[in-house]
Amino acid sequence: MDFAHTADNIFAVILSVLETYDITHRILSITLDNASANTKSIALFTERNIPQAGGYFFHQRCACHIINLVVQSGLKKVSNRIERIRDAISWIGSSNPRFQEFGRHCTLNGLRPRRFQTDMPVRWNSTYLMLKNCLEYDTTISGFYNMKLAESGCPPAQSLTPDDWEDDLLGDAVVAMETKFKKYWSEMPFLYALGVIVDPRIKLAGLEYLLEFTGNKLSIDYSEQITDIRNKLFEVFSIYERRFGGIHTEPSPEPDRQPLPTSWSILKRRKKDKSASSSSSTTRSAASSGAELNRFLEAQFDADENTENFDLLLWWKTYSYRYPVLSHLARDILVIPVSTVSSEQAFSTSGRIIEPRRNCLTPEMVEVLICIRDWEHARKRMQNETVDEQFIQNFSNLYVDEGSASNQVQN
Repeated sequence: MDFAHTADNIFAVILSVLETYDITHRILSITLDNASANTKSIALFTERNIPQAGGYFFHQRCACHIINLVVQSGLKKVSNRIERIRDAISWIGSSNPRFQEFGRHCTLNGLRPRRFQTDMPVRWNSTYLMLKNCLEYDTTISGFYNMKLAESGCPPAQSLTPDDWEDDLLGDAVVAMETKFKKYWSEMPFLYALGVIVDPRIKLAGLEYLLEFTGNKLSIDYSEQITDIRNKLFEVFSIYERRFGGIHTEPSPEPDRQPLPTSWSILKRRKKDKSASSSSSTTRSAASSGAELNRFLEAQFDADENTENFDLLLWWKTYSYRYPVLSHLARDILVIPVSTVSSEQAFSTSGRIIEPRRNCLTPEMVEVLICIRDWEHARKRMQNETVDEQFIQNFSNLYVDEGSASNQVQN
């Protein structure tokens, strides 16, 4: 969008795309970040009666954006110290003569001369990488920086101190992060709850235990939310039952029966009698309809610690004949993205493909290159990798004796 990101404009742009592809009546969910205009635009879609499945899943707030806000709230508590370290390494690397002198200072202290990359607000793990790569050089950085400040007549208050490299303020940071976390997630999003419930290793009884466990850790009372989640679950199922209740599917070849795996150690610790009574009470207290849902919730599945080969979508495909309606619901909710990271990465990828040396690529060829890259990552199960090795290398491989690129001034 090259114009103002108002709610009306956001709504108009998204709606135009939906109408172009004639999918306005098929939209189950839209995932956005937490900008207020985005939230207001959702109301405009609701007014047009566009949300499907009762609108229970229509608006999803980007989970990664929320996590970033949580982390940033903690970083603010130590921002003064981080800022002093950031200013120091940025100043050291801002001119070649100054950095060459710092390199000699490193050699005198038995360290390899190197540069340091500064962090960026939109990549909060970059702050961790910046500090991680500076720690080995803390006294060398402080000594050189403070010496130069004194030579230029700067006040001692600007100097780096040993306290700037310590972690005694992490307690305040954790409190700030917990407060921010509760602001957004003290009420569990319904989609997240359903994602847990349709996992046959956990289901509704497991969700109740997990919420109780989390609530005890964060001093949050989830009891009313559990009741609300239970009621919404049966309401959503009734919507799907009306639509898919008459559909019958052929049994898929069942795999050799083996225990359903789980790595949720806290679930393993819960008492069996608590699990059984919870499951029984939750299903019987719900609406009288939804026999298929009740059957799933009451079914007993074994569990062990081996999780590597368990495929949740494959499980629902295999047992769709047993749970024909619930399998449609599971399929829909399990594919809803809870983050905008993937789409943002697609735009970043296109920016790396369309660059000065490739400025004559046709739109079709750009689409081909992006799709092939995405499909190749999907084949290797690399689409959702959280570790960006290249990004990490950008912070760590900055020794001046490892190539001419390291000798260039960092802007």
